[in-house]
Amino acid sequence: MTIEYKRTICPLDCPDSCGMIATVTDGRVTRLAGDRDHTYTNGFICRKMQGYHDRLYGTDRVLFPQLRAGKKGEGRFRRIGWDEALDMLAERLREIAARFGGESILPYCYAGNMGAVSRNAGFPLFHKLGSSQLDQTICSATAGAGWSRQCGELPGCPPENAAEAELIVAWGVNIRVTNIHFWQYVAAARKKGGRLVVIDPYRNETARAADLHFPVLPGGDGALALGIMKVLIERSLVDRQFIDRETEGFAGLAEYLAGADWAELVKDSGLSREQMAELAVLMSRTKKTFFRIGIGLSRHSRGGMAVRSIASLAACLGLFAGGPGRGVLLTTGAFRGEKARLAWPSLAPGCTRTVNMIHLGHALTTLTPPVKALFVYNCNPVSVSPDASSVRKGLAREDLFTVVHEQVMTPTARYADLLLPATTFLENRDIYTAYGHFYLGVTSPVIEPVGETRSNFDLFQALAKKMGFNDPPFVQTCEERIADYLGSLQGLPEGCDIKEITAGRYIHSTNSRSDGRVLTGKGKFHFAAVGLSGEPSVCRLTQAGESADPDLLSRFPFRLIVPPHVDLLNSTFGERYPGKVGDVLVHPEDAATWEVEDGEKVLLRNHRGSSVRIARVTTDTRPGVLVTEGIFWPTEDEGGGINDLTSQKLADLGGGATFHESLVTFAGKNRCG
Repeated sequence: MTIEYKRTICPLDCPDSCGMIATVTDGRVTRLAGDRDHTYTNGFICRKMQGYHDRLYGTDRVLFPQLRAGKKGEGRFRRIGWDEALDMLAERLREIAARFGGESILPYCYAGNMGAVSRNAGFPLFHKLGSSQLDQTICSATAGAGWSRQCGELPGCPPENAAEAELIVAWGVNIRVTNIHFWQYVAAARKKGGRLVVIDPYRNETARAADLHFPVLPGGDGALALGIMKVLIERSLVDRQFIDRETEGFAGLAEYLAGADWAELVKDSGLSREQMAELAVLMSRTKKTFFRIGIGLSRHSRGGMAVRSIASLAACLGLFAGGPGRGVLLTTGAFRGEKARLAWPSLAPGCTRTVNMIHLGHALTTLTPPVKALFVYNCNPVSVSPDASSVRKGLAREDLFTVVHEQVMTPTARYADLLLPATTFLENRDIYTAYGHFYLGVTSPVIEPVGETRSNFDLFQALAKKMGFNDPPFVQTCEERIADYLGSLQGLPEGCDIKEITAGRYIHSTNSRSDGRVLTGKGKFHFAAVGLSGEPSVCRLTQAGESADPDLLSRFPFRLIVPPHVDLLNSTFGERYPGKVGDVLVHPEDAATWEVEDGEKVLLRNHRGSSVRIARVTTDTRPGVLVTEGIFWPTEDEGGGINDLTSQKLADLGGGATFHESLVTFAGKNRCG
């Protein structure tokens, strides 16, 4: 028996990007554990990843190319070889481009693998084909746009700084589920007497462990931040020295807040004036305050403004000045590289149309000229795209040629005309940065690819060769592409050797300061964002979307939010729970009114679709708010998934999604049979 221990990095869309050690026994991965040499990971990983190696060898694994043999969506295929698959794929793409134009081809991908190479592997080819381009906005685009309006390219504060905090504010982030390694700093701070405040619409796992929980309404985070700032200004509790020395535009914000209506702030936030005052006093009197801001709070029609408002509140408290235990973290901004070295937009024949990935349902059903070929990788749109019933309708089109490159038989893979087997991160090489800490690393395969699986990079290089393309990116090796991208990275230590990085060492970004200060050398914080067109210069209360529509409210009285589930990462790992529909948290008052019993199946519906969940009657949510944790895969028996209920409408900034702004009701006799 031969046992080896090999270093790797988690590829999933999570801020923690854990360093891991894979145990390889006679060529098979038998265990995954946290790498103690990775300071942030600190030797432990989440329970989802502890069993990830089962995915390598599971019965759902796609191991060879397959051609559809039944109706779309049935998931019936016949095996073919790679040569036949690539010949067919090259021929169909040439034919479609020649007949309908390159823009009739649409790639659809996101962060199923966060490796820089894997995530961008297809773009050189799609640029060369002149295909429609995908606006990748489904997760963090709105939050990032809100941050940049106020903070520009300022990096977030190092998470380690929170260990010295006397007050940690977890704002819209379920740390114990979606950012588990940050909890070690919460624990360290509390051991020294620090307190944890959670601001979130429901009492999740982190809120249950907090000292204080403030159940803000979905979409009410901006109103809450504005209300806290109004109290700070009225009571002269702002950090005046920091504001005068290191910010600009505060007078405009103060003028707006002086006239802001308390009744509106209370109504929109769902919290009382007294609760806002409690938070204002607590934050202002606790100098060692650390904000950990979640991306999920931006997934509504006022999401960008919410992030702008929270960032402005942090500036009012002087948190951007850093110091022990002080800071604000949304994403770290640890390393910044030239994406063009991965995507090669220069290959495009000219300006081509861009399709927002939130609008996939529209793109596949009504877009003109129509999409004739869809190429899916690193994503499962049938589960994760909003208004999913329209996505399925589009995928069922007989005139749509759909290619899916996937690891397991997902709901999207079942609609493929051509299904291609993909490697996991344990079977390919890549470079990983992080958005929750300041480390990067380059990984090598820990095992040979299982079956006939191929990495994204190898697939697209082979397809480009088959199509006769010999442009520079199509003759690169994976090693060369990694080295080229590393050469553009800002944040690498001076004198850092690329060979040293690619050998597997963890590299710490120079954008991280141990004192948490982020303004040094970066200019001043601007309360009044500059260069905006059609947007308020200072943060303010803006109009809500679906949640304020009186017609929809009269028919669908419940606000629905879809936060993460501890056993899923978006829709990844859905194959572990076949037939499971997940729960919906219902407040006892609503359960009594609608005659909903704990443990029964209920059918949630709105004007877009319906989805079945198991009712859990609990005070963990507030009246009028339904909580459905997790994107479980839709089942044949229970109909659509939870994203059948969500909207294709965009948030206020960045073109992001509005997953947490859906209105629903209970169908039929308030339940399903």
